[in-house]
Amino acid sequence: MIAARTRAEREAAARTPEQQREHERREVASHYENDPEIFSMVLDSRLAYATGIFLDPAESLEAAQERKYDWVRRELDIQPGERVLDVGCGWGSNLIYLAEHTGGSFRGVTLSDKQREEALRRADRAGVAARVQIDLAHVEDLDLAPESLDAVLFVGSIVHMHNRERIHRKIAAALRPGGRLLISDCYFPARARGDRESSATQYIFVEALGYCRLISLAEELGMIEQAGLDLRRVEDLTSSYVHTVARWIDNVRANRARIEARAPGFSRLLQTYMTVGRLSFARRTALEYMIVAQKPGGRERLGVAPSPEPRRAP
Repeated sequence: MIAARTRAEREAAARTPEQQREHERREVASHYENDPEIFSMVLDSRLAYATGIFLDPAESLEAAQERKYDWVRRELDIQPGERVLDVGCGWGSNLIYLAEHTGGSFRGVTLSDKQREEALRRADRAGVAARVQIDLAHVEDLDLAPESLDAVLFVGSIVHMHNRERIHRKIAAALRPGGRLLISDCYFPARARGDRESSATQYIFVEALGYCRLISLAEELGMIEQAGLDLRRVEDLTSSYVHTVARWIDNVRANRARIEARAPGFSRLLQTYMTVGRLSFARRTALEYMIVAQKPGGRERLGVAPSPEPRRAP
């Protein structure tokens, strides 16, 4: 059992798993139920609400997110006909990219009806709707047959889920031998840096985003291993997240009037939580990692996607 570090976690621990699931379904969804047009003013063109991968601080958000999509594609190595589950698929950013660039079959789940509608529209426009299914559901509600999936991804989503041990066991059981798991999300350092009980933390974790649970990287990796998966890769993307959030903040500022016209007060919420979050990652009081794991057996994988290398000065 992992000790609660924040007020939000303590409140979650006092609920039953069923109550917490309903809490997440209601509170987390509310942030994403805003007009997708607002997020299109802030995020990249595919609406990724997670870090990109920057090789140069001067490059665009679009370039950094495109690099991240391609890296996810290479890491998951999806073959024709393989079945993929995207948990917390958002507006379909990774899901649709992978459908466009591989021959897999894709299922996404989200808590937000507006995200589902937008993702389905985007899949249709991209010409991949026949291979994309998106459900309005919590991952804990899914009926996943044993060894029925070839890959599962959580990109910017597992942070919203409290009952992680149960979720990891569920996903591991659903993966076929050789199946891959990819997580890209936020973590606390194992040794506390900064005040995790601050009003700023409470604002981000509860008021802005509904519910967040940051654990340490070692704790997440331990749960993955306990579920029966082998770890293949861990990458520190903290610096890239600092640059990603900085681009989002610039976009909020540039589009404040248009955002306010659609959702009064929402531009202030976005800029406030993003500014506090950016400082946290810049100071490394919070961290961003990508994790790749695999279920033993199945198709042998002899290599992994190479790490992006920083640009060298001429």
